Amino acid sequence: MSSFFTLPASQRKRKREDVVGAPASKKRGVTGKGNRSEEKENRKQERDESISGSESEDEEGLSGAESIEGSESESDEGETTAERRLRLAERYLENIQEEVDEVGFDAADLDRDLIADRLKEDVDESKGRTYRQIASKLAFAKASHSFFRADTQTTTSIAVHAPFAYTVSKDKTLIKWELATPDFSSHSFAAEKDTNGSSGKAKRPLRKKPKKLKSVRGLQRTGDGEEPLGHTGDILAVAASPSGQFVATAGADRRLIIWDAEKLVPLKAFTHHRDAVSGLSFTKRISSMSSGEQLFSSSFDRTIKTWSLSPGAHAYVETLFGHQDHVVSVASMATDQCVSVGARDRTARLWKVVDESQLVFRGGSSKGRSYVENTIDCVTVLPPAHFVTGSDNGTISLWSVHKKKPLFSIPLAHGVDPLPSAEDQSSEQDPVVAESNLRYTRPTARWITALATLPGTDILLSGSWDGWIRAWKISEDKRRIDPVGPIGGFDPSSVLANGTVELGASDGMEIEKEPPLKGIVNDIAVFERGGPDSKTTSLAANMGGKSAKLPTDSGTRALSIVVALGKEHRLGRWKVFGAKDHSINGGNGAGGRNGAMVFEVPFSALTIDSDVNGISENGAD
Repeated sequence: MSSFFTLPASQRKRKREDVVGAPASKKRGVTGKGNRSEEKENRKQERDESISGSESEDEEGLSGAESIEGSESESDEGETTAERRLRLAERYLENIQEEVDEVGFDAADLDRDLIADRLKEDVDESKGRTYRQIASKLAFAKASHSFFRADTQTTTSIAVHAPFAYTVSKDKTLIKWELATPDFSSHSFAAEKDTNGSSGKAKRPLRKKPKKLKSVRGLQRTGDGEEPLGHTGDILAVAASPSGQFVATAGADRRLIIWDAEKLVPLKAFTHHRDAVSGLSFTKRISSMSSGEQLFSSSFDRTIKTWSLSPGAHAYVETLFGHQDHVVSVASMATDQCVSVGARDRTARLWKVVDESQLVFRGGSSKGRSYVENTIDCVTVLPPAHFVTGSDNGTISLWSVHKKKPLFSIPLAHGVDPLPSAEDQSSEQDPVVAESNLRYTRPTARWITALATLPGTDILLSGSWDGWIRAWKISEDKRRIDPVGPIGGFDPSSVLANGTVELGASDGMEIEKEPPLKGIVNDIAVFERGGPDSKTTSLAANMGGKSAKLPTDSGTRALSIVVALGKEHRLGRWKVFGAKDHSINGGNGAGGRNGAMVFEVPFSALTIDSDVNGISENGAD
């Protein structure tokens, strides 16, 4: 028996169209049957007229489309898709060239676009979106160094906002320095030539040592009737804000002082911490959640505090709890994020301030190592998801925020202190008895006392008391650390077949000269000078239709490393660098020095030439 559901679709549609007298649904405002029938007829008539009109329009449109398609096919006979694209691109460039020739271009708009692109690159680099491999382009063997100091005690920390550097010491002193521009030219006394081409007087060499600009010590009066501001104890940490407006110092007196960077005048003193403040770190960018620059501080009271600094006011924001021992170092990972290390609790913690959460990374593993890790003392970051820690057993570890264990570790990165003779260690007169008493004595591992990275690059720097700043290379996938060598020169014969360099004088590496550092490295700051920034000039000149000589900045392109040195460790006197330590490291036994040292590591000439050639070719194109 046939049913409505068993009929073919075509028959069901025809049957629906035939049903004209089916009852319609009721609608508001319609009362009589006659009115409904009239409205139905009117709607049907309008629908028929619209359908007929659309059919006519479709026919006209179809005929027009056919005519256009025919004309295109006639004009583009034998032209492939690639050739058509090339023809259109050439026509577009010709139109732009005609417009530039007639109207010209606005140099201000061009500069704004180039500056915007450069700022975007800087932001991407600070966030870790870009990653440059520059370790192989640096001439570490040709690094120059210059020692500078004032009449102070141990330099505990250093901060740089180019071209200025700020150092603090244990005698409550803050000093502002101006870093000199390096000169890597082969002739320092090249004769100057005047406009006529005749040779003039000899050119004086550029100043190498930084220039001391200002210094303050202890309490400072800011105005009449106001209480003096400043430090009353050892200053342990210093940090410069990214804007260059403020300098923050903190120390054993539990104080955090905010200074005006230009005049070195104290602006505000915070006493929120209940114990010595051991570390400071500014975020690279201003947070969108606040109007000021964000500052993190770590303390022996086992807390991290966040602060907001702005020209209008400076304010305390929040306290982070979680560490079980003294927090000895803190480093800003990103806006509202930082990484801290807690000494004897052997943990590194990533703090997410907005989420009110923390990730705990536990160290202290002694599996396969000859020295046990007792404390984690320093940390530096590789945004956006990696950081590096240094320990008291000389281990450097690379971490990822996505894993709880280190991705890679280098034990005894700065070697060990060799054992002194039995006569120096034992009071026994019988040498046999003295050697028997000392048979279980082992050499002391050199602590990792300072770490630094250059964000956006593969450069890692470490310091101890072996007399050298050692450079390391982070692999491209950020899963491995490879040694590059000490800063300041090494024997090229010590380079291995795989391109790495053996570690330390005690590990068999041949050093050309004695170590340049005479003391304990308490802090490291690094920044990159110069670079191929002349791209802007070349590009503007080429767009204007003029040829301009590309100014190379090869004489000042370098990696600047500033080191804080002292006879003592910044947190105590458990390690004092003396004449014996200097002689063990290969020096002349002069003892330690309090001050700072700046290294200028130039880029290799081949790298600079290739960069310049690349820019010239791009500009010509």
